[in-house]
Amino acid sequence: MQDAIRVAVLGAGSAAQVVHLPILKRLRQVEVVGLVDVRERTARTIAERFAIPNVAANLDELAEESGFDAVLICLPNHAHEFGVLDALRHGAHVLCERPLTVSEESARRLVEAADGAGRQLLVANNHRFHYAVRAIRHFVSSGDLGAVQFVRSTWLNRRSVRPRRGWRRDKIHEGGGVLMDLGAQAIDMALWTVDYPAVHRVRARTWGRSGAVETGAVVQLGLAGDVAITVELTWELADERDHHQLFVLGSDGTADSEPFRVTRRDTTGIVDVTPPTSRRARALYTDSYRQEWAEFLRFARGEKPIESQTDQVVLAAVLDACYRSAEEDREIELTTP
Repeated sequence: MQDAIRVAVLGAGSAAQVVHLPILKRLRQVEVVGLVDVRERTARTIAERFAIPNVAANLDELAEESGFDAVLICLPNHAHEFGVLDALRHGAHVLCERPLTVSEESARRLVEAADGAGRQLLVANNHRFHYAVRAIRHFVSSGDLGAVQFVRSTWLNRRSVRPRRGWRRDKIHEGGGVLMDLGAQAIDMALWTVDYPAVHRVRARTWGRSGAVETGAVVQLGLAGDVAITVELTWELADERDHHQLFVLGSDGTADSEPFRVTRRDTTGIVDVTPPTSRRARALYTDSYRQEWAEFLRFARGEKPIESQTDQVVLAAVLDACYRSAEEDREIELTTP
């Protein structure tokens, strides 16, 4: 395939199988050249399903069979650092599943390594590509909602879909419980919507520990400019569907992702300014992953200059502070960029 971006997939878990590989196989000028996983039988089965030509136990082994320009990291959280550094060692651009890693120190190492290598490290914060979330961020950045006063980010998953076993229930491999699993997404979504201002204060409460990890949490963040953020998380929702929501309160308007609605005040009163879409929810979900890959490939092709992921260091610092706050039952003061 001429001028194709050659992609290696590191980790054959559910994120690779359910989300990324079905999309990658349909993208133009992308060639999935290899699947890397220590579980050879599983990897070969998946490789056959998606017509991937090479299976290897590590990137060194794959490099002997095929070159690659980019690596998708779909490993357990604790292994992200090794995977990212290994991919950078091979000169590849990296798309890493969220969260980037499990601590601020580790996140800083990875960002500095990518910057030093001149390669794009992009974290797969897919919520940033959701239609409603992107629209809300536009209204915030344009000033149409006035001064932002409050942001609420809610990520509540039903018991039927929560991780019951495996590495997501293991603090060593996951880095925590629901705070790391869902909180990294929900906190990033809230902070990204208001352009990642400095975080001054963190207060977190957790509950419902299953083994060594928490199953529910509430987080409050105090930001520069007197903006407040509240984040609500659980794996234990007793409902017929999950609740994922972003809500922004501004001095001149509000925005809500679920159901998607944006209102603002003008001289005639309160006006509904919600951007229309004819796409159904499932199509919008798939679109978000296509757009995520389109963005990453622009970096890999050299169509966009490399962007440092320093905001993910801030996110890791906030998550560290959340765990300290919950453990010590007190507010934590932070100094973030």
